[in-house]
Amino acid sequence: MFTCCSQANVSAETDVPQTLDLAEPSQVIVVLLRLLHDPPEPPLEVPEDTSDFSTSRLYRKRYDWSTVIPLPLITTSIFYVVDKYILDPSIVDTVWLHVEAHASTDPLQVYGFATLHGKDKIASWASQYMMPLASYRTEEIKVIPTVEAYHKLVRLEAVRLKNLRTILLSEDIFPHGKLESD
Repeated sequence: MFTCCSQANVSAETDVPQTLDLAEPSQVIVVLLRLLHDPPEPPLEVPEDTSDFSTSRLYRKRYDWSTVIPLPLITTSIFYVVDKYILDPSIVDTVWLHVEAHASTDPLQVYGFATLHGKDKIASWASQYMMPLASYRTEEIKVIPTVEAYHKLVRLEAVRLKNLRTILLSEDIFPHGKLESD
């Protein structure tokens, strides 16, 4: 990509210095050079504390948030560079690990972004952390890129409600025997 200005391509006959004009804003060039020269490391997982018995059975990976790239930076600047320039697949895979790290904190945004880019596994992972769709504002729902992706969430919510209803209706009201009156 940058071979036009290397010493091997400079001819001795021309005294005109070669320059490379980039039509990118300086912020994009900074992101590109940073990704090329200092590729991101995967986010660090924090070991789960087994002494704390949480009531939630939902498995959550816990991360050291100082090692996770912020989601707005990923979805705007970094993926602009990743889409425009063909970067090493290891860099792209690492960036997707950072997107996945945000699944438990920003599930709707991660779901929409992953669906847009065809990352069904990450979208599925994010969907397990979603609140009921009615609890999101219209502006928030707009991050879902297609009607099909939205419909998948509606169907998932219906299945969850049906299963919850089945579980609740099959439980005894008084599981430890009859309630004795005074």
